[in-house]
Amino acid sequence: MSSEQSMAEGTVLKIKPRSELYRGEFTTTVLDQKEKTWVIGMPEVKGKFIPLPVGTVVEVSFLDGNKPSFQSEIVGRSFIGGRNLTITAPLSISRGGRNGKNKSVGRVIAFSSGKGGVGKSTITINVALALQSLGKRCCIIDVDLGTANVDVLLQLKTPYNLYDLISGEKEIEDIIVTGPQGLLLVPGGSGLDELANLKEWQFSRLISAFNKLEEAVDYLLLDTGAGVSRNVTNFLMAADEIVLIAVPEPHAIMDVYSLIKVLTRYEIKSRIKLIVNKVEEEEEAYNVWNTISSVSREFLDLPVEYLGLIPYSDTIALSVKKQEPFLLYNPKHPAAKNFLRITELLTGEESKKEETGFLPFINKLKRIFKTTSL
Repeated sequence: MSSEQSMAEGTVLKIKPRSELYRGEFTTTVLDQKEKTWVIGMPEVKGKFIPLPVGTVVEVSFLDGNKPSFQSEIVGRSFIGGRNLTITAPLSISRGGRNGKNKSVGRVIAFSSGKGGVGKSTITINVALALQSLGKRCCIIDVDLGTANVDVLLQLKTPYNLYDLISGEKEIEDIIVTGPQGLLLVPGGSGLDELANLKEWQFSRLISAFNKLEEAVDYLLLDTGAGVSRNVTNFLMAADEIVLIAVPEPHAIMDVYSLIKVLTRYEIKSRIKLIVNKVEEEEEAYNVWNTISSVSREFLDLPVEYLGLIPYSDTIALSVKKQEPFLLYNPKHPAAKNFLRITELLTGEESKKEETGFLPFINKLKRIFKTTSL
């Protein structure tokens, strides 16, 4: 149990529920604590108990103010042997206030490439918009630490970014912006290389933010940097699925294979899929995939799934110059069907991983960053 969680019984807490029925802030005490849950006394106001229902999300703070506040959820309630509530402990995963029947397990999909300039961000944006068109709520997190540009491509004003969240300056509600068709964006920016050295309270802020995102969206798309840097591979290893972007150029193909080779050193468990961009003919895209898949399977024992192709198009290039997403700029263009087909393949099958979703992702990311920063 971490120092954030370890404390004496009787510690006084203040809890503020997100509830229309029970408003205000209530005082309670810690009765018992385990690694993932705490038992607290049921709050009482003027002799009347406040029986907060299971599933209520609460903001928890400490009366002495010496420890950071955290977001939690009521996961149990008892009237036997005293009145008490069970809440999730700091840095553990809550269900975001949803019950088991209605909970939608989110998917975290990371987009990357072996080199820059292959259209990675453009593809990420258009896949996100295609997800929106299919009724899926989607959010892009720009974690390209060097050249974060999703906000530029969408012509969005973003005064704050992910760095402001982890530094404690802003909350997720302050930095997230809404783009076309209701698409959400968490902007990236300079200083994000500090993710490799986050403290416990900063990871607590990330977990709280992901709790909130899980309530708002079904898919998180990570627009990572290109290449094989540690910051790129860390995000890829934590994602449920990896979508790599290649173009039909020999050096670009080799760069994608080099990235896959690096991932195998870390015993990657995420599913790897490939989109071939800027192709003249379908056979050309198939040959690129076949080359990468064959050597990956033979020398790395790692399969690479073919997700689809995006044809070369002056119209797509023009939409980028105009900073208008292609699917909105020319939705009837033949290439638009390719984006929709790729997106349908992404949503048409359940992830085969045992542990998927937003909060498992951030916990995996935490473990990975802690390991690689040693």
